[in-house]
Amino acid sequence: MSGEEQEPQLDNPGDVLARIQERLPQLTAGETKVAKYIAEQPAQALLMSAVQVGETLGASDMTVVRTARSLGYNGWPELRRALGSQRALTVHPTNRLSTKLTVTKRESHSSLLDIVFEEARERLATSRSYLETEAFSRAARMVSAATTVHAYGVGVSSVSAEYLTTKLLRQGVLARTAQGMGFAFADALLSLREGDLLVAFAPGREFSELDVAFAEARRRGVTTLLFTDKYRDAYVDRVDCVLRTASSAGGLTGENLPSMVAIDALVLALGHVNPEAALVTSRRLTKMRRALRRQPGSPKTKNGYAPEQGPPTATDNDKEEGLMQ
Repeated sequence: MSGEEQEPQLDNPGDVLARIQERLPQLTAGETKVAKYIAEQPAQALLMSAVQVGETLGASDMTVVRTARSLGYNGWPELRRALGSQRALTVHPTNRLSTKLTVTKRESHSSLLDIVFEEARERLATSRSYLETEAFSRAARMVSAATTVHAYGVGVSSVSAEYLTTKLLRQGVLARTAQGMGFAFADALLSLREGDLLVAFAPGREFSELDVAFAEARRRGVTTLLFTDKYRDAYVDRVDCVLRTASSAGGLTGENLPSMVAIDALVLALGHVNPEAALVTSRRLTKMRRALRRQPGSPKTKNGYAPEQGPPTATDNDKEEGLMQ
């Protein structure tokens, strides 16, 4: 990082309410109304879209967006994530859940669907704006060049690690999921070799396991790729590539949502780099799945198919392709 003064991190947990108090005198009447609502009803605002806040206050959604920008954020989604970060550090998880259930209790099932899907849409759109093409291309090259890809995620993030491993294996890329925490995690790091790639998922917290993993990877000549959101600046100097994905503001959508979508895009890019490896692996997987569908005890043929099955047809391949997802 350069020695130049850095822009303040907008999703600093202690930022939102302080910014409102500081900038309130400079806001317009409409923006003041929105800002006061956020300060007085942070739990409610956290779970609402700009349109819903506007409807509640009798204002337009653009007034809500302008308020967020006047407070120094890129838009309403970024303000919500900052507010969510603040509450994550100041409110006990049980109390946050209780508040979330209380706030949404009076909503219809239709409204609940709208609220959750709106947050998912916002997170994916924000993640797309975060993902720089240069960094994405670098990540694709790193995966393609690696001898073995080691994927690691802490807690719920392990789902993303396992998903990446499965998708890479289906592309013909040698991959494994590193598991464990504490002393057990040290065993997983013993398999790191020069020329490998370590991919870590840390969307919402810093962990000592990541510090140890990145240090060990550097000593072993292993390249590193990190999927994260708010801790990008904490790790940017310790990894070779960072892909930023947006965390959930109100905890309404799964932690792994944007990272798994980014994985899908990464795997698609890899298929373009080495399509033959992906096709060969697909054929192998299809053949094994067909063998697994064979009734136990039924005779095998020379090509591995049961007599009643015969070789795969175009329609069969289409069906198997659906199972590959």
